[in-house]
Amino acid sequence: MPVQISVTETVNAPIREVFNAAVSIDARELIRKYGPLPSIIDVDGHDAPWSAVGEVRRHQLSDDSSVREELIAFERDKTFGYRLTKFTGAFAQIAAHARADWHFTQEAAGRTKIDWTYAFTPASMATEPVLWFVVKLFWPGYLKSALARVKQRAEAPQS
Repeated sequence: MPVQISVTETVNAPIREVFNAAVSIDARELIRKYGPLPSIIDVDGHDAPWSAVGEVRRHQLSDDSSVREELIAFERDKTFGYRLTKFTGAFAQIAAHARADWHFTQEAAGRTKIDWTYAFTPASMATEPVLWFVVKLFWPGYLKSALARVKQRAEAPQS
């Protein structure tokens, strides 16, 4: 049974600007250390804005681990999703793979809601409680802090 977590952020910007900010933000800027969860320190492979299903990149993390990320869904100004596989380090012991989905909804003129959901598949039944604990305790703050950076970028005056 997947362990799932979702976070939401409302951004004071049109959907196109919010979507573009989310797909173009550098992964090293987006994902920063949060509690025991590592930051992304390097990206191998696709190091440009997400734009097409099948794009792949590998993230090197600050705890000397890595993870493979593949874009599996992409609909401009609406949604994108990716699959995380080939975890190394401690997370490899508790998670087999994960799926993340971002959904964008225009709430009002100039206001956009982002919903970001992660669903982790445990490596085994024995590791499910540990995965549940890590995801439920730390992942919401990890994702909310990342969304705050997307929000800041999308709401910044365009030059």
